[in-house]
Amino acid sequence: MRKIFFLALIILNCVGFLFSQDKPRLGILPFTGGAGGDGETIANLFSIQPDIQNAFTIVPRTSAVDTIINEQKFQLSGYTDSDTIANIGRLLNADYVVSGHIRRLGRSHLVIVTIINVETFEQIAGDYHRYRNIEEIRNLLPAISRKLIAATHRNTARLPKLAIAPFYIANTGVDVQDAETLAQILAVEISNTGKYVVLPRTTTMQAALRELEFQRQGYTAEEGIKALGRATNADYVLSADVRKLGNMNLFTAQILNVEDGRQLSGSSREYRIIDDGLILMEELALLLTDPESALIRIDALNRERSRAALFGDPAKFWSLGISAGTSFSAPWVIGTVHGTIAPFKYQFLELGIDYGMISGNEDAEKYYSFYPYIHYAIFIPFEKKGGFYIGAGCGYMLGEYTFPDEVIPFGIFAYDFITGINIGNIINISYTMRTNFKTASNKLSVGISYRFRQRE
Repeated sequence: MRKIFFLALIILNCVGFLFSQDKPRLGILPFTGGAGGDGETIANLFSIQPDIQNAFTIVPRTSAVDTIINEQKFQLSGYTDSDTIANIGRLLNADYVVSGHIRRLGRSHLVIVTIINVETFEQIAGDYHRYRNIEEIRNLLPAISRKLIAATHRNTARLPKLAIAPFYIANTGVDVQDAETLAQILAVEISNTGKYVVLPRTTTMQAALRELEFQRQGYTAEEGIKALGRATNADYVLSADVRKLGNMNLFTAQILNVEDGRQLSGSSREYRIIDDGLILMEELALLLTDPESALIRIDALNRERSRAALFGDPAKFWSLGISAGTSFSAPWVIGTVHGTIAPFKYQFLELGIDYGMISGNEDAEKYYSFYPYIHYAIFIPFEKKGGFYIGAGCGYMLGEYTFPDEVIPFGIFAYDFITGINIGNIINISYTMRTNFKTASNKLSVGISYRFRQRE
């Protein structure tokens, strides 16, 4: 029996070893564009994400790679060409390389992350997020990790290859760096549709662009398309620009066939400020890759954005709930229906109604009360879910006692002082001190709340 046990243990260890060897190797480069050591720190945080460690074998950087990074001033560069990234990947003997960029688009701060297949030299996926403080990037890394991992499971062998040319700037007042960032975002969105293999920018492509004086043309001629196709081994080239038409500002983009220069698809989107590109690049990607169903999908995206704008901020507490409690006197049992509205951060208005039963008076045959109320509260969200709140408000209690010989109605205006805690966006525990400054009562309630949140 002992021999069988040890034999099974050896087999399990061998199987585990074999499976561990099957994991693809991943190189993670320092994020460019950060201040000081931010890029290196973010790369380290990315490498220790549990999902990343489960999906890949993380390849440590070598001295040769560090030399390249230092020579290229990799950490400070606003844009790093993919030849360098792929070269580093080969030095690491990696299957994939993750590179990240800390950028600005107008007034927005962005982190953009892409993953490149070292063997096929393709950008297979990417992700980008707004952030307010650099510290927030840490909380974005788990979602980014899952998105990149999912992309490595896709088979892209039969997909047509698409090169992304730099945005042509026809408008005055548009920064070249903003245009470059827009091109990166559009490349990410198109690669995420799964309709094309996106070929990232290379030094060969840059040389072809300089030779064609691409940025000055405003429209890419047929010979230019063919030259870019040859430079990148692409089937199609995406040409996009930022331009003005009367009082309108437009993003326009088209996908052109390398073989004959004809337009495969094209579309445009109007914008007010350059920051709108964060939304419009996603729409352009759908219009270019799936014109037939793009409008339906864009409508769905707009509904989700509206929901996110209203409910997406964890500092805004929107909810509906029910609870049960007691005031330890009349009414002994209280049922409550309530909701909160939170147009501003860290505060909300609560509207609700209490229904009270059981007076505790032995002579009373019946008792009921209604107490509609309104409260204003300060809300302090927890790091993950839920939060703490404290506030005040008022209400008016209507009710009656039914005795054998008479019915006694009553009406009382009262002020409320409230505090409570929401646990996990589900459980709500609250305490209320209620007073008309002649008498006072207490209410302790426990209930459930549905919190309106952005879908994850």
